[in-house]
Amino acid sequence: MDSGNSEARFLPLESTLEQFQENARHIGIIVSDFTPKSQEVLNQKIHTMISGLQELNSLKNKYSDIRVPLEVLDSLDEGKNPQMYTATCLERTLLKNKEVNGKIELYRKLHAKLLEALGEEMPAETLLYRQNRNLIPSNSEPPRET
Repeated sequence: MDSGNSEARFLPLESTLEQFQENARHIGIIVSDFTPKSQEVLNQKIHTMISGLQELNSLKNKYSDIRVPLEVLDSLDEGKNPQMYTATCLERTLLKNKEVNGKIELYRKLHAKLLEALGEEMPAETLLYRQNRNLIPSNSEPPRET
């Protein structure tokens, strides 16, 4: 799915959430300066908020394939930018990748040293092993023991 379709997919959700947030802000203003005259307006806003919650509930099935890590929500609760969470994850992944690549390189060096030591002890068998593993061309002759 290209990013244009992906972004368009979330527009109804974003719009509903923005309306819901704005409605909640209005309710906060009405309640903070409440007078008996504002009761009817407050009731209308509460009904609008209920409708917004129902709309959000109906939209939820469209996004059931979206998985949000709980750590992102924790980050939001702490007032942090969710993009900082993504950057932290990328940094951790990069460090882990370097660590794994280092281990792979160490295993390659160990493999080379073991083959070298094995070649000194059993040259014919080592050559056969290398040929079977396609580590050297098969037209090489095994070394002769003296």
